Amino acid sequence: MKNRYGFVIDVSRCIDCRACLVACSVENNVPMIHTRIWVKDSGVKGQFPGLQRTFVPYNCMHCDHPPCVEVCVSGATYKDPNTGLVLVDPEACIGCGFCVEACPYDARYLDEARGVVDKCNACLQRVEVGQQPACVATCVGGSRLFGDLNDPASEVSMALKNARSIQRLDYEANGHDTNPNIYYINGDVLESGFLPRDPRYNIAEEGWKKVLVPAIFAGIGASFLVQATYFTKQLVEGEKEFDE
Repeated sequence: MKNRYGFVIDVSRCIDCRACLVACSVENNVPMIHTRIWVKDSGVKGQFPGLQRTFVPYNCMHCDHPPCVEVCVSGATYKDPNTGLVLVDPEACIGCGFCVEACPYDARYLDEARGVVDKCNACLQRVEVGQQPACVATCVGGSRLFGDLNDPASEVSMALKNARSIQRLDYEANGHDTNPNIYYINGDVLESGFLPRDPRYNIAEEGWKKVLVPAIFAGIGASFLVQATYFTKQLVEGEKEFDE
């Protein structure tokens, strides 16, 4: 059985200390002006003395059906079949930003300095050596959990089994169903107002892969054809000069 890594977040335990943000930034060399993860604040709600405030840790949802993958014209964004994580290959990324606009969770950013898109990769470099993602390892309240959702004995599976409530920020509209792999337990994140937005590109109508990719390859082919024609012309003219 393949791994299906995901996060379980106990919103009742988050104290908004921001240790996770600092750890993520240091571990992954995230520029100061950007962040891979967030803690969203619902603000104070209710009437005194029955006041409440919810802090919601938030990052890439590592969706089962990620819209970002569908619009990636270079294939840089992909869902890893071995881990279930949505990843970005920086060597293949062309920095077009289509995936940034398509993500309903605003979980991506364009790193202008490198010219590539970046986002949470669940600290795969740590997971591959048996460690937890930096945000999970430094969560002082024990709010962030990470593990294999396909393993019934994993910490995340046990947390889901024992949870008082379970919610996901699922986006279901316009032919899409993201099926995110972040589960929020023991708190109402939907009432907090943290809902996904519509992707800014309609994948079905725009057809990025059907239109842009062939156009790009056609342009490359035309460029090679021009170069080949010029080379052939130079070769023929050179042979004529040699014969003379």
